[in-house]
Amino acid sequence: MNLDVGTLSVVTAFVTTLLGALLVFAGMQNRSIRAPMWWGSAHIVGAAGLGLVSSADASPDFVAVDLANALVLLGYGLTWAGARLFDGRKVQPVVVVFAPVLWLLACRIPSIAEDPNLRHLLVSAMLAMLAAATAEEFWRGRNEPLMSRWPTVIVLLAYAAALLARIPTTYYSHVLDDHSLNHSLMSGISFALLAFGTLLFTVVIAFLQLNMTKERTELQHKIASLIDPLSGVANRRAFLDGSSALFRQQAVDHEPLAVFLFDLDRFKEINDKMGHAVGDKVLQCFAAAATKTLGSDVLFGRIGGEEFAAILQVGDLGEAFAIADRVRRNFAETAARFRGSDLSPTVSVGVTLGVDDTFGVDALLAGADQALYRAKALGRNRVQTTASAGEVVRSPSLVPGLDAARVEAAA
Repeated sequence: MNLDVGTLSVVTAFVTTLLGALLVFAGMQNRSIRAPMWWGSAHIVGAAGLGLVSSADASPDFVAVDLANALVLLGYGLTWAGARLFDGRKVQPVVVVFAPVLWLLACRIPSIAEDPNLRHLLVSAMLAMLAAATAEEFWRGRNEPLMSRWPTVIVLLAYAAALLARIPTTYYSHVLDDHSLNHSLMSGISFALLAFGTLLFTVVIAFLQLNMTKERTELQHKIASLIDPLSGVANRRAFLDGSSALFRQQAVDHEPLAVFLFDLDRFKEINDKMGHAVGDKVLQCFAAAATKTLGSDVLFGRIGGEEFAAILQVGDLGEAFAIADRVRRNFAETAARFRGSDLSPTVSVGVTLGVDDTFGVDALLAGADQALYRAKALGRNRVQTTASAGEVVRSPSLVPGLDAARVEAAA
C-alpha cells in the first residue's frame, strides 16, 4: 500500500480514535479521575475532524475545511478542560467552545473564506494557543509528584512552537502570492508533514495522559495506604516507616529524639454518652490541634483507636515536656465545645527521650507507654516523661487546670 497523503490522513484518524477509546476506557475504570474521559473524547472529536479533512476531494469546503477544523479545535478545547479537571479546577464551557465558534465565524468572512493561506494561519495560531494553555494548566499542578507531568508540558509547548513556526511560511506565501505554495492543502507535502506530526504528537500525548492517570491512581493508593482516613494524619504503618528513617538520621546527627504517646481520656465514655459521631469529631479535633501545635513537618500519626504518637528532635527532656504540654493545653481549649455535663475531652501524654540510636522505636514507644500509664494512674489530663525506655525520672504534678471562662471563650 502506498503511503500517500490520503492514506496518512486515514491512519492518523484511526489511531487517534483508538487512543481516544483507550483513554475513555481508562476513565471508566477509575471514576475518581474524570480527566481521561475528557481527553479520550477530545481525541475522538479530533479524529472526526481529521476524517472530514481527508474527504476534501468528495466534500464541500464547509465540511472538509470549516467543520473539520472546528472539530479539531473543539478537541483541543476538551484537552484543555481535561487538564483543568485533572488538577481539580473548574471547567469553563465558554472557553472550550470559544475557538471553534470563532473559527466558524471567521470562515464567514469572504477574505478568509477565499484564502486557504489565511485559514491556515488562523487555525494554526488557535491550535498553538490551546496547546500552550493546556501546558500552562499542567504546569500549575507541578507540586504533585507525577513524573509524566513534565514531559507532557514539554511536548505541548514543543507542539505549540511547531504550529507557530508554520505561520511565517503561510504569511509570506500569502504576501508574495507564491502559487507554488498556495495549493490545495490535501495534495501538498506540507499537509503530509502536518498529518505525520499530528500522528506523532497524538501518540505521545495520549501515552503521557494514560501514564499520568496511572501515576495519579498509584499515588492515591499509596496515600490511602499511609493516611488514616478519619483523622487525616499518618497511620500506624506510615508512622513506623517514618520513625525508622528518623532513627537512621539520628545515627548521623546524634540529636536526641523525643517520642510522644497521646491517649484521649475516657474516650469510651465519650462514645457511649455522646455518640460515635461526636467521638469521631473529637478524634479529628485532636489530630488537627496536635498537627497545628507540632507543625506539619513533624512525624505524627494515629497508631490505633484513640492513641496517637509523634517523634521529633528536641534539645532535652524539658523541651519535650513543654511541647507535649502545649499539645495537651491546645487540645483542651479546642475540644471545650464537646464538653458535656460531666465529661470533657482531654488527653494524657507519655514522653520518652532517646539520646542516641541505642534504642529503636519499639523500645522508646514502650517507655512512652509506661509514662502514659502513669499519667492515667495519676488522674489523666497530664504529661509524664521518662529519660529512656523503662526508667521514670520525672513525675510532674498536674499542670494547673485551664480557666473555665477562658476555655468557654475559646470554644
